[in-house]
Amino acid sequence: MKRRIGIFTLFVAVLAAAGLLLAQDNPFVGTWKLNVAKSKYDPGPAPQSQMRTWEASGTVTAKGIGATGNPTAYSYPINGDGKKYPTNGPVPNGADTVSTKRVDANTFVANFTKAGKHVETATFKLSKDGKTMTITAKGVLPSGQSLNNSTLWEKQ
Repeated sequence: MKRRIGIFTLFVAVLAAAGLLLAQDNPFVGTWKLNVAKSKYDPGPAPQSQMRTWEASGTVTAKGIGATGNPTAYSYPINGDGKKYPTNGPVPNGADTVSTKRVDANTFVANFTKAGKHVETATFKLSKDGKTMTITAKGVLPSGQSLNNSTLWEKQ
């Protein structure tokens, strides 16, 4: 019995170490703050504030204060495997699924769909020093208006 507990403990330690190594390999992992002044929202208005947390698991959670002063919160996975996954919460583009592909070490492309129809393509690009991330988003809002945003995020 002691041997089984020892093997199990070793197995859990190896998994934890592997998770830490994966997080270090992904420069996107961490907390990102929106720099509203250096971002462009077309159409506007821009949110008052927003923070994004990118977990080692690939889940991105966004929380903030919208343009009207109300709290916002949603999340979606960025796995980079090209498969469709459900979004969680009221994603601004109205999407209910997202599929992502990793282009290179510092770039992900996400395609959002609503009821099977493509609504947005977003490109997540890290700066060479890993301190800023630019997200460019093009698509169509639920209102039918075209979306063309470029947002700047600073690693916290």
